[in-house]
Amino acid sequence: MANDEVDRRSEILNAAIEYFGKFGYYGTSLQRIADRVKLTKAGVLHYVGSKEGLLMAVLDGMFDRGTENVVSDMLTLSKPTIAEMWRRTIAINAKRPELVHMFSTLSAEALDPSHPAHDYFAEREERVVGVAKNIRWYLPEGVDAEQLLRAGFSMMDGVQLRWLRVPGRDLVKMWADCEEMLFPLPQWEGYR
Repeated sequence: MANDEVDRRSEILNAAIEYFGKFGYYGTSLQRIADRVKLTKAGVLHYVGSKEGLLMAVLDGMFDRGTENVVSDMLTLSKPTIAEMWRRTIAINAKRPELVHMFSTLSAEALDPSHPAHDYFAEREERVVGVAKNIRWYLPEGVDAEQLLRAGFSMMDGVQLRWLRVPGRDLVKMWADCEEMLFPLPQWEGYR
């Protein structure tokens, strides 16, 4: 793809992130995105194929791409900790509130089984937990990594919603407060 085509596609994706975040999938029309980027609806479709293609491009291609290396990076550490994995993920998400907003809006909207992203959200946690539970985590005796991973996902979703509701708050600090509950001392001393 030529640079101007890459730039144009990027404009389309950024408009989709904003509008999917504000209005959800159903409340966002391709025409609204086309108007924003000064193209026709057919012009937008040239770059993304379909509205569902656009949806998957921003979820898989942009949201997940930002954090997909975090879990695989844990494999390179001699003593990988789940706490460090979550900290790295939160640090990335703290720098991209628009994507987190879009993800949260679409996640709620996709509770409907007929939503085009329903399967993506239903399977996403299973994919990540499936990979992460195979890492040889450095954990205190008796801790179930899979249960901890699932609890962390739940807590992360909740803290990110709280963060989005009150602009200006520090997501990294908010997560650090959550760590006291997920990784209580003295059990987690040396494992954080």
